[in-house]
Amino acid sequence: MIDVSFRRITLAVIILAGIILYSNTLNYPQFLFDGNMFLLNNPLFKDLDYYARLFDINDISSLDEQFGLSPDVTTNFMMRPVAYITFSFNYLISGFNPAAFRSVNITIHILNSLLVFACIELFLNVTQERTFLSRFSNRFIPASSAFIFLLHPMQTESVTYITQRFTSLAALFYLTTIWLYLIWTKQERSGTKRNYLRWISVAMLLLGMLARESLFTAPFLLVLLELTVLGNNLKTALRRTAPHLMLLPVIPVMVIMISAAQYNTAPSLHEAINVVNYVDFPISHYALTQLVMVVSYIRLYLLPYGQNIDPNPPLYTLPYQWPVIISALIIISMFVGAFLLYRKNRVDIRRVLVFVGVCWYFLALTVSSSFIPLPDLMAEHRAYFSSIGLIMALISLLDLLRTALGEKKRIGGMFVAGITVWCAVLIVLTYNRNTVWRSSLDLWSDAVRKSPDKDRPWYNLGLAYKTAGRSSEAVKCFRKAIELNPEWGKAYESLAVMLLHLKQFQEAVKVSIRGIEADPANPVLYNNLGIAYAEMDQDDAARQAFSTAIALRPGYENAMLNLDRLESFVETTAGRRR
Repeated sequence: MIDVSFRRITLAVIILAGIILYSNTLNYPQFLFDGNMFLLNNPLFKDLDYYARLFDINDISSLDEQFGLSPDVTTNFMMRPVAYITFSFNYLISGFNPAAFRSVNITIHILNSLLVFACIELFLNVTQERTFLSRFSNRFIPASSAFIFLLHPMQTESVTYITQRFTSLAALFYLTTIWLYLIWTKQERSGTKRNYLRWISVAMLLLGMLARESLFTAPFLLVLLELTVLGNNLKTALRRTAPHLMLLPVIPVMVIMISAAQYNTAPSLHEAINVVNYVDFPISHYALTQLVMVVSYIRLYLLPYGQNIDPNPPLYTLPYQWPVIISALIIISMFVGAFLLYRKNRVDIRRVLVFVGVCWYFLALTVSSSFIPLPDLMAEHRAYFSSIGLIMALISLLDLLRTALGEKKRIGGMFVAGITVWCAVLIVLTYNRNTVWRSSLDLWSDAVRKSPDKDRPWYNLGLAYKTAGRSSEAVKCFRKAIELNPEWGKAYESLAVMLLHLKQFQEAVKVSIRGIEADPANPVLYNNLGIAYAEMDQDDAARQAFSTAIALRPGYENAMLNLDRLESFVETTAGRRR
């Protein structure tokens, strides 16, 4: 039975704990990491008119060239308009006030935690065809799961990192879909027919699919819940979830159409799979590596240390490498163990939830951590929603262990004390982890310590030093990024800018020329080269560099202004120079 008074107290504490835990992040001023690319410098979400143009994919795809945007920005905008509309409302109401953006993120995370409690509570009570659970179990499993999800430091990347509202918002739609579906099921079984709840659930799923691609797995999870928690056969499960299953083509069709527009080619499944695979990982290598990554996320949830905004895991290329073999064995053991536990006694809902939780964890990760290559091999926010299944399975296992030790009040008190201590530790870890988001310097200094052999943390730390006015440190960071990745034109750009600022013009020429050798179609490098030559009074070389920059990017305003200034300067000083 649902304990109404306990529920009210628990929900109130979840809200209060979430507000207190994350309130200190409201004063953090920066839009960090790719917040500049997707928000600050993205004109698309600032004007609601662009949402009306989403029906013309070719039109939106052309805007990256018009505004000088990365293709990933326009692809993201087309794939996730529901998430972007929330950013638009934030911007239109309060401008780029980080506190307003983070307030929405925190609210979403708290709502997700409330829904974790509500959904697990329904899992335990949606059907009467189960072994009677004690009052302790009915309280312990949903409350413990919700609090661990709320307080865990692994969630900080999806809450404090403003751009990753994509992840938490998708989880909100995912959980709402499940919650409404279970309420509809429970009322149907009690003789109350409210089909509108079922269709609202379908609507939430569609909206979620337009917030993030991870909602593709939701219909499969509903089928799993039908077969396990609700105890229906496959035919019944497919019939009841048919409206949700009919939405499965939405995301694949969108990806295929958008990739065709971006690449200006005929629709292609291969191009669609690789639409954001800018690193060009082979699919087999990415899939092998993800076997290790999904186990790494489990480790981070069980032992949350070493969190990193920009991890640098190795790419595994062979199936017989030891980390791949060990990870595969762990995954197989989890599946087999959970299934055997479920098969042994299907009327004990806790055993069911262990199996469902394990399947939930891996199913929810299939979009980002299977065979579809993404630019980064690992990112903590990818495990945000999938962690619910992992946590639910773990807490259900703990409750099974408790009852195996005996239904004694003292034993129950020990388990409550253990969860309380665990939550207290998580609070401290989450607070500490959030401190690295106070500034770009804190965030990227932390990343450089943990990923010293990766170019991007060094580059971003260089940008942070540049913003802070610490030019010498910025130069060192950009040089390190180039040392790690000699083909990265952007790093040469930034290093040349800093050298120009330090009036080291000869060195700026050398760096720009090296950058052009690595990235010959980069107009910014030619513009920087032109500035350096002009400062050294090498007017002909400067004129040639600016002209090349304009040829590579017609209408390149900075290069055109620099060329005009050079010509004006030459005209006014010609007599004196002679």
